[in-house]
Amino acid sequence: MTVFPQISRGSTLTAARPALFRHNARLCALAGLAAFSIALAAPMSARADWPERPVKLVVTFPPGSANDAAARIFADALGKKWGKSVVVEARPGAEGTIGVGSFVASQDDHTLLYTVAGSVTVAPMLVEKLPYDVDRDLVPISATTAIVLMLTVSNHLSVNSIPELIEALRASPGKYAWNSGPTLPRFVFSAFLKQHDLKMNFVSYRAASQPQADLGEGRIQALLTSLTASSSPVQAGKARFLAVVNPTRAATLPDVKTARELGYPELEIEGLAGIFGSKILPKAVRSRIAADVAAICRDTDVRSKLEAGGHNVLSGTTEELKAGIEKQRSAMNELAKVIDIRNPQ
Repeated sequence: MTVFPQISRGSTLTAARPALFRHNARLCALAGLAAFSIALAAPMSARADWPERPVKLVVTFPPGSANDAAARIFADALGKKWGKSVVVEARPGAEGTIGVGSFVASQDDHTLLYTVAGSVTVAPMLVEKLPYDVDRDLVPISATTAIVLMLTVSNHLSVNSIPELIEALRASPGKYAWNSGPTLPRFVFSAFLKQHDLKMNFVSYRAASQPQADLGEGRIQALLTSLTASSSPVQAGKARFLAVVNPTRAATLPDVKTARELGYPELEIEGLAGIFGSKILPKAVRSRIAADVAAICRDTDVRSKLEAGGHNVLSGTTEELKAGIEKQRSAMNELAKVIDIRNPQ
């Protein structure tokens, strides 16, 4: 029979009790800290339910413009996917810097930005001190569309091709006039004229609709701008398209070749637009938005609406938007070697 010794009050076990209590206290403290950490992390994990309230989409284009119309199509489709309204707030002006500045200042994880790549690539070259850092404050999320840009000539100038346009301009330097969309189209055509040693007069307008009317009446002879802003005189039989200046043909004009296909890659422009987020927007949320935009870009009905509005539909991916920005930056650096970006023709 085993006999267990009695433990006196001064035994080793009794002496070990304070250490045991201290160990348990440490365990309780660690458990409490873990619970506190989980509580702090809970709001972030709940971001899986983003958006938790209506989302604002700041758009840097004037209401009624082709890019504004595209932004509203995406806002409507995203609102249906998310079960929360996506409210478009148009903040145009100053080459997009007003809208971008408003977006950056908001510091809100339920505010997104819809703008063109030029807000990242062109604006820093035009504005000496932007109130924001385009690389730090604008996080690319999704490429959406590329507005279709056309080189169009008046029927008062009897040319049917780019070589014929060059020949006519060379034969009468300074006789003819032109206009374009802002920034990239103007830079590209100015550089084209300089590279080919051609002289035309640039005409400025306040009203966006006036260049179309003047092209049709022959008061200007060439126009490089969006399909929607140049189609009216063509439909009236007063002007003709010479080329699509995007890298790919327009979905609604499959028979009109690109400038690159015609042998004039120096006229090429990719005016892509996309959705950007702020640096405070979690990566998981940005990835979800990109996936949802990509799905919308594949939707047949949405594509039809966008193409009818003068856009080529892109993939919706983050990678395409980032690559487009870098390609445009490179192109801008090359243009700056040919013309004065801040004072083009």
